[in-house]
Amino acid sequence: MPYAVTHVILTIVIADIYRDYFAKKKFPMIYVLIAGIAGLLPDMDIPAGWAVNAILGTSYNFHRLYTHSLSYSIIFFSAAILFLSIKKESYKIARWKVPKVAIAMFFLAMSFGWFMHIFLDCSFSGDGYLNFIPSFPLGFCQHPFTNDVLAGFDAIILILWLVHEQWKHEIKDYI
Repeated sequence: MPYAVTHVILTIVIADIYRDYFAKKKFPMIYVLIAGIAGLLPDMDIPAGWAVNAILGTSYNFHRLYTHSLSYSIIFFSAAILFLSIKKESYKIARWKVPKVAIAMFFLAMSFGWFMHIFLDCSFSGDGYLNFIPSFPLGFCQHPFTNDVLAGFDAIILILWLVHEQWKHEIKDYI
């Protein structure tokens, strides 16, 4: 299974590369961050499992049963399309007036991050299933990688991201 760094940073790198080089209208960096965080969200079942096992005194492992499903990515994408298709231009959330485009971008970032997590797990985890509906396996995912290779992959992604940030955004100005 890819480590947390891979899930977050690779998702951020791809979203940032899309934003910097392909998006006609640049979107705020917060959506790149949201995509990165969403890239780790399917693994929320791990600490949830720890909590359930601590409370119930059990040792069940339900990692990848419910949260590792493509249906969540499709639901987030559908929500983005829905918000873009509604004629209303903004929504009142708490005390703020939020444009529908901002809400749609949030759901697009969530969809992309969730999809990247499932893609990475299926590509690099031979012990997992590709789920379309929670706990309903669509197919078996296989990979030839060991944990050492996955740890090295984390290091390579991190270094490439730092090089890109230095080259594109000149991070040395902030040191």
